[in-house]
Amino acid sequence: MRPTGVTVIGILGIILGLFGLCGSLCGAAVAGMLPQIAEMAQQSGEQSPELKAMMENPAAMRFVLVGSIVGALLGLWLLIASVMLLGMKPVGYTLMMAYAVVSILWSIVSTGISVAVMGAPSSPISLIGTIAGLIYPVAVLIVLTRPNIKEAFQSSF
Repeated sequence: MRPTGVTVIGILGIILGLFGLCGSLCGAAVAGMLPQIAEMAQQSGEQSPELKAMMENPAAMRFVLVGSIVGALLGLWLLIASVMLLGMKPVGYTLMMAYAVVSILWSIVSTGISVAVMGAPSSPISLIGTIAGLIYPVAVLIVLTRPNIKEAFQSSF
């Protein structure tokens, strides 16, 4: 029988994986179209200072594109790991634990790169977003390292 914690983590993982995959793919598409968006804004005479700053910083544009691609890969990884976790497959457990560690590391690294590229934290909202993005991976590490859950997956080997 599957522990309740595994079910909750798996279902939340599927939902967050789908949102992450779709959101990151949309972000990558928008990042690829930033020059056209900036040109259209300039032609209409209305250009925001944020868009102007982004266009003047090619490193920021590359970071947005790379971040979107990494986000899409992490979303796909989470989706696959969640489905396998719900199936009580030991490889699903391993993939989910690895996802949690990589996701935490990516959050820390991307925040550092963002500060380096943009010069300073862009807003308190970005800090709140980083903290909110860490909640699920930390919960995965806490829940999946509980003795009863580890035992359930070890008996599956």
